Amino acid sequence: MEIRKITPIDKHISKKLRQFRRAAGISQKKLGELTNISFQQIQKYEKAQNRISSSKLFEFSQLLKQPISGFFYYLESDRGHYGYDFKSENQLLRDVKDGDKELLPLIRSFKRIENSQIKKYLLSLIVSISKPQNKKIKL
Repeated sequence: MEIRKITPIDKHISKKLRQFRRAAGISQKKLGELTNISFQQIQKYEKAQNRISSSKLFEFSQLLKQPISGFFYYLESDRGHYGYDFKSENQLLRDVKDGDKELLPLIRSFKRIENSQIKKYLLSLIVSISKPQNKKIKL
């Protein structure tokens, strides 16, 4: 069985947990009670001795009234360790948000079309004019 190492990201999230908990004026004991874990476990999370699961991170974000992305703010990319470009992540989020503005009216309108043949035709038309990259979509 492989033992997972605590990474720089785990350490960063641990520091953010402590910062957010203190800013909310909540003790380790109280946060433990609210999440049904011991205050010792909260200490281990804050000292980065134990990794925080995604579900527990979400729970902390809700209780501490912080966006889950707040745990990742100011995270420096360690390209040698992760090979990940966080700046491109921000661009991706902007692209998705912009895409949602364009797609939502299209999706809503498409769902209102009752004729299945027309839906198939429109989908075929969109696929053909979008220059698919050598992938066929089954209709």
